[in-house]
Formats: sequence, C-alpha cells, structure tokens
Amino acid sequence: METAMAASSRGVGLSIGSSVRTSYGDEWTVKGNLGEGGQGYVYLIEREGVKRALKWYKAERFVTKAFYEHIKNNVNDGAPSDGYIWPLEVTEYDGNSFGYIMELCPNGYYETKEYLNKEAEFKSFKTIVDAALNIVNDLRVLHNRGYSYQDLNDGNFFINPENGKVLICDNDNVAPNGVSTGVLGKPRYMAPEIVMRNNMPDIYSDRYSMALMIFRLLMREHPLEGKLVNGGISSPDLQKSIYGDEPIFMFDPDDDRNRPDPELNSNAISIWKCLPDYMKRIFLRAFGKEGLKHPNRRPTEAEWVDVLVRFRSSIVSCECGNEVFLSDNGESICDNCGKKIDIPFWIKFPEYRIPGVKGSRIYRCQTCITDVEDALKPVGRILAAKGDDDRLGLMNMSEEEWDVTTSGDKKRKTAPGEVMPLRKGIKFSCNGTTIVIEGGRDNAANQ
Repeated sequence: METAMAASSRGVGLSIGSSVRTSYGDEWTVKGNLGEGGQGYVYLIEREGVKRALKWYKAERFVTKAFYEHIKNNVNDGAPSDGYIWPLEVTEYDGNSFGYIMELCPNGYYETKEYLNKEAEFKSFKTIVDAALNIVNDLRVLHNRGYSYQDLNDGNFFINPENGKVLICDNDNVAPNGVSTGVLGKPRYMAPEIVMRNNMPDIYSDRYSMALMIFRLLMREHPLEGKLVNGGISSPDLQKSIYGDEPIFMFDPDDDRNRPDPELNSNAISIWKCLPDYMKRIFLRAFGKEGLKHPNRRPTEAEWVDVLVRFRSSIVSCECGNEVFLSDNGESICDNCGKKIDIPFWIKFPEYRIPGVKGSRIYRCQTCITDVEDALKPVGRILAAKGDDDRLGLMNMSEEEWDVTTSGDKKRKTAPGEVMPLRKGIKFSCNGTTIVIEGGRDNAANQ
C-alpha cells in the first residue's frame, strides 16, 4: 500500500487504497475521490468504519512549514461554531505536501454556485433569507473571535435549501485578523481594495464579500455586473476597473453607467423593485461609493442581522401561494394575482413593526442586545388554532414569563410554552422590550 508521503514526494495526488497518517499517529485509508480545486484534492477516507473527508494540497501550492503550522493552529483552536466544517486533524508533513481531515458534508446540502447556476432551488424566499442570516451570524462569531476568513466566495458554503442551514467549508485560510496566509481571494468576490493590492484581506474585506454573497443569494446576480460587463470581461484592465479601480453598483442612485440590463439582469431588476427601503439602504451602504472606497464604513454583521430578521418577517404568503414582500407602510399587492395582502395583526417593536401572521417569529435579537450565540433564537411564534387559521395565538418560546397587559388593561403572565391569544391592544414585555399587538384588518392604514 502506497503511503501519502510517497505520493507527495512524487508531487501527485493520492491513489485509492493509499494511507495517510495524522500528526497524532492515526492512520486513514483513502477510499475515493470527492473533488479537486485550485489548492488541492478532496478525498473520502476511512478509519475503523468512520468516514471523513481529506483535503490534500497540491505539492506546488501552500506547502510551506509556516502554512502547515497555521493549519495545526486552526485545528487546536477548534471551530468558531457548529456552522463550520473545520479542520479536525492535520496529517504528517515531510516537506513536500500534507492535508487535513474534516467532517463530510451531510446529505441535502448544495454549494452556493449550484443554486446560482439553477442546479438547486430553495424551498422559499424566506429560506433564502434564513441562509443569508446563518452566513452572517457565523461570520459574526468568527470576527468576534478576532479572525477573518480572507477568501469568501461561492464555493465556501454548503446550504440546505429546505431549511436554510449553512455549513462554511474551506477554512484553511482563516487566520487572526491582520495575519496573511498568502491568499487574496477569488476573482469577482474580492473587495476593491484587495483587487488593487491596497490592503491584505481582513474583517472589512470579509464584510464586502459577505454583502456580495447576500446580494447574489437574493438576486442571483453580481452587484457590479451591469451594462458595463454584459459584453464580457475582455481584458485584465477591464476586470481591474470593474472590480477594483472604478466599481459601480448597478443600482447606484447617483451613477447610471452600470445599470442592470433588462434581459441579462432581469432577476435583479424584478427583485430590487420589490425590496423594502431598509433593504435597499443597506445594499447601498455596502456597494455605494462610500462602502466601495471606505472599507470601515461597510455594514457590520450586527446591522445585517437586524435588517435580515426584519426582512424575513416582511415576507408573507398570498392566498394564491405567491410570496410577497410587504412595503414599509405595510400595504402590498400580490404581483401574481393582484390581490391586496390581508394582515390580521401587527407586532410593534419600538423601532418598527412586523406582520402578525401564522408562522411569524420574534427573535431574541429583536427584543434585547444579545450575544451572537443566541441572536437568532426564536422567543415567540404565531400559531393558528387547529382547523381555524383565523384564530391566532403567540407562543412564548423564551425562558422567562411575559408580563402581559390585555386590551382591557388587565395584568397577567404568559409562561414559557404558553400560547397567548392575539388581540388588538395587548402589550407584553419580553427581555425588557415592550411589544404591542396592533390591529390589521380593522385599520390597515396604520395603527
């Protein structure tokens, strides 16, 4: 049986049936090929009935002693959260090549580029927003830990289109913020300052790439690829101009040179016109002149969580089955059947309100300042009575009692797990935030 060290000395990939030994002395057998990229090969490996994935670096790339120690440090530090397919063990290194072992991606997950290429479809638009929220929250954990990803692109995420759960892979370039691994990123996904070599990848360039991924998930388009690139990128100079020296957001209100093409960018055009104003504003902050030229002015992860949670709540289903984005004033017409959307109640927070419809959630981050780990934890959910979708109640999914004031000014408690009937005029306190139930059908103009 050929060993991995013998293969690496010849500068080639591993053969099926060969063995690899980790720095801990564990021996794994190569059972099959899972894929190949620019950095290396990915194999299925097995040991004592346990299967894992092995990323094995091509001998001509990333095989310095310093990079080997970097991967070992990531193994020792452990994953920032369970949203990462993180290096678990590193193999021995003989000066030619090495690899690291990680968990296999579970069934039901697809790469982002499969969705962008329409090879996979999300269950709903709400599920797309769930995926965006999970990406943002996992990167928030990473950045709060003092690390930057440095190479965010459409090949880094495995997404379950049924529930929006995300697994971030290819974490070998993750490093403490300000420490370079020698990788700048993937073309079209690098921040302008990285394209121009004015800076090395850091948290700020991560935020650009993160916003770009959110835009691509929602629109299936690239925010900088409007009319100026619809003829293709014909030269390195044009590529440098579009993505680095003179990037122009396709929806920049002050510069129309790169507007979306009606035929080639139809997805972006149709979705953009339906987005609530607060979603448009955060994209303009990310890709307008300020965000493109001044990295420290880009929206933070916490800001993205706030608007995406609000946006998710504004997506409601029409009777015809079409998903509709409610406008900022709460009135919307279904673009499929033309009917006005009927909202029975509104849940009013201090700064904005969300529709009170079956399935609506209240997240912990909407009720208090909270740490990353539980920001997206639901603390309330609207349910319908069995057999009667018009009878709605709000379940307390938090761990504390709610202090409730009824519409008749009576005081009561709603315990965890208890369902409170929705009525206009009810007020309750969750995590110190006062939330008001407003009427919808009887006063659609705005309570």
